[in-house]
Formats: sequence, C-alpha cells, structure tokens
Amino acid sequence: MAAPKEWHLTVSSQTFLISTSRTLLNESFIQECFASEEMYWAKATSVQDMSLMLDNSLTLGLYKLQNPPPSQSPSQSSEKREFIPIGLARLITDYVTLAYLTDVFIVPSYRNLGLARWLVDCVKETVMQIPELRRCILLTGTEKLQRMYEKEMGMSVMQPERKTQGGEGEGHVLVAMGATKEDMRNAGKGTRGE
Repeated sequence: MAAPKEWHLTVSSQTFLISTSRTLLNESFIQECFASEEMYWAKATSVQDMSLMLDNSLTLGLYKLQNPPPSQSPSQSSEKREFIPIGLARLITDYVTLAYLTDVFIVPSYRNLGLARWLVDCVKETVMQIPELRRCILLTGTEKLQRMYEKEMGMSVMQPERKTQGGEGEGHVLVAMGATKEDMRNAGKGTRGE
C-alpha cells in the first residue's frame, strides 16, 4: 500500500481536502452517514465492524479545512487546521487487479459545489494507479449518476462480455452478477437440478 495521497481545492473561499489517510477518517461521521436516509444503501455497523471495514478499504475522505482561531501568541499561529469531514468514497481493492467503488457520499449542505466531480476524479486517479487493473466496478441507483460515472470514469452498464482465446473462435462469456445477503441465505433451498 502506498503512502496516503492528498488533493486540495478552494471553492468560494472555502478550502477542501481529499485524503486517503486512514488516520484522518472520522468513524463517528461515517457511522452517521451510514445511518442517514441520504445513504439509503448502507446502515450503521458496530464500532468494531466499522474499524475493520475501514482498515480493509482504501477510503478517500473529503474534508472542509477550518483555520484555527487566531492565537494571542505569534508562536502559536502555526496550529494545525481542523479537518471537518463532509464526505467520502470507499474502494474495496486488492491493489493489483480489481477495485469496487462504494459509499460515495457528500453531506447535502456541501453539494452543488463541484465536490462530487472532484471526489470522483480523485477516485479515478487512485484507481488508475492499480498496476494490473482488470476492472473497476460500482453499483449506482439513478440514471443521472450513471451518466456522471460514464462521463467521469468511463463506466458503463455491464453487459455479458465474450472473452476469446487467441482472439478467434469460441470463448468464455463473462457476466456481472450479484446477490444480497438475503439472496445468499435463500440460495440452494429449492429443488436440486433446476
């Protein structure tokens, strides 16, 4: 795993940071996001599961940088800035061949500032560093977001894909498939041989 990467952007006199640093991630903020109706595809987890999930993901945190209040002493003027978490994008990856993008979210009060496009651009830059990338995949809900991911990341709705050996003749068909935990729980309960 590479050292944490950072990007900075100023919009309307507000300064923002995107960072892959695990130490900057605010787990309470992410729990609140997961529990919100805005992030309808997720749900809050236990503290232990949240830590485990973030330890095993490459998460890009989006922060508003807040300058510290001016101090009385000039020697204290170099105090660290406050990192206010306002969004995230999480990649599940093996760092060599595959990346699954999930949990892209920005709090509503910071939307329509161009931050989502910037966050996705930073995700794309990160994914492009994967040396033997076969595919980056994601799930999204709206046609508007499908168009945005298509435009910004070259994504497309996955259709069956035929891979041929040597470029000719019969080949193998690759099909994107998925199942929820409930689907998996119910799998195999039917009659064998169907």
